[in-house]
Amino acid sequence: MLFRKTLKRSYKILNKKFLLILYSILICIHFILKDYIYPINIIYYASPVLFLVLGNVLLGILFFRVKKIFYPLVGVFLCLSMYWFNGYYKKTSSSSFSNKSQSILFWNIARKGKSAIDIIIKKVQEQKPSFIALVEADELTNEDIQLFKNTCISYNIEKLQGGMVLAIRGKIESIKYYKQYQSFKFNYATVSLRNQKKSILIADVNAVPFTYRKSALHTIHEFSIKNNPSFIVGDFNTPYESVHFRDYKNNLNSFHSVSKGYTATWPYGIPLLEIDQIWSAKKIKPVFLEKEYHPLSDHALLIGRYE
Repeated sequence: MLFRKTLKRSYKILNKKFLLILYSILICIHFILKDYIYPINIIYYASPVLFLVLGNVLLGILFFRVKKIFYPLVGVFLCLSMYWFNGYYKKTSSSSFSNKSQSILFWNIARKGKSAIDIIIKKVQEQKPSFIALVEADELTNEDIQLFKNTCISYNIEKLQGGMVLAIRGKIESIKYYKQYQSFKFNYATVSLRNQKKSILIADVNAVPFTYRKSALHTIHEFSIKNNPSFIVGDFNTPYESVHFRDYKNNLNSFHSVSKGYTATWPYGIPLLEIDQIWSAKKIKPVFLEKEYHPLSDHALLIGRYE
């Protein structure tokens, strides 16, 4: 009987120590190893900062009586909470942009059809964006697109390859489609907007968790260097803090820093991952990024204002 109790107690201690070691490994991966190497990137994507904060709370409960472990956990909790809040919550106000600013709307509508087009039309009528870009829009029918055209007559609207839709408050000059199987797809459109030549790249990177995103993100970035699009928008299925966005941050402007509230865009308003993003050329200044969540999609609808 005594042996059984001792064995049971030892088992509990080993389980707690295993959880502590596992947590330490996750911290190391997130802040040191990151997503440089496959397959460590899979663990990195699966352990966003909010999960690390919640895991810390769980460990704090388990080790509450072991003060030499509990107190360091409290310190880690405070550091993680500050890091998460400062990095993933922005206080940008709508007063930061002027009446002369323009806007761009991007949304992964998660393949939903009729109800999505009603929301899109409503937002277009309210915001009057210069660009509207949609991905995973396969279920938008020709009737939906025609309704969009009939309601928003000042827009040139095209259904693109790869399940995408582009609407421009101007003229679409040309569209080129690029795809790499099980990696990425994107459309590159040149347009005429207010008698100025602009261009937009609409990307959709493969969502399979076991896919290494380095090649896809590198290819899209290299294309942007050669073609200098005015905007790059898309569902990159890769968190903003990924090391593979470093070249983007050096050569483009991100709307991340001008977000309103939590920067995360997925899923359903839970502040986990910022995988839907808007980037612009250096000459374009992002001034405000607003997000809306609708039940039909687990992705946020993004409205970015720029000058």
